[in-house]
Amino acid sequence: MRGVKKLNICFIGSSQAGVIGALTVLAKNANIVAAVSYTDYLTEMLSALNIDLYKSINSEKFKDVLKKSDLLLSVHGREIVKEDLLRLPKYGAINLHPYLYKYKGVNPVERALKDGEFKASVGAHIMEGKVDNGRVLFEEFVDVSGSLNAESVYNKIYPSYCNVLLKVLDNVFDKKYAK
Repeated sequence: MRGVKKLNICFIGSSQAGVIGALTVLAKNANIVAAVSYTDYLTEMLSALNIDLYKSINSEKFKDVLKKSDLLLSVHGREIVKEDLLRLPKYGAINLHPYLYKYKGVNPVERALKDGEFKASVGAHIMEGKVDNGRVLFEEFVDVSGSLNAESVYNKIYPSYCNVLLKVLDNVFDKKYAK
């Protein structure tokens, strides 16, 4: 990360992508000051790391921490984050999403497979009021030809979650991230 400041991040996530996201944040020497987890194994990992966990982004205590944070980061979050919450962190909110260029919203990998789309991606975008519609910051593309199911696609794109998130964290202090 540029600068001396250590980022304080509120994290929301689930599934293996959420685990990858949280571990990438911690490996980059940023703080996860609060988290909402939607899967048991991510909850267990975050709990073992002594990270404060909340049941929902709408929890008043989570909102209080969010107000003091630098960034809200979503990696397979399962709640729609309302605009008033997106404005609370100093640098706003960023979401990581597969197939961002073509399949916004739920089940993008499954929809891509149904359409025979093997140009996969992991993208990071600034979160705004409309779901998955904010400005794209980074997007990494992966050829997933030969994948027969969502699991095989995800196994091919998981490294891209790490790569894209590292780019995001390295550039958080740039003016282009300003709210």
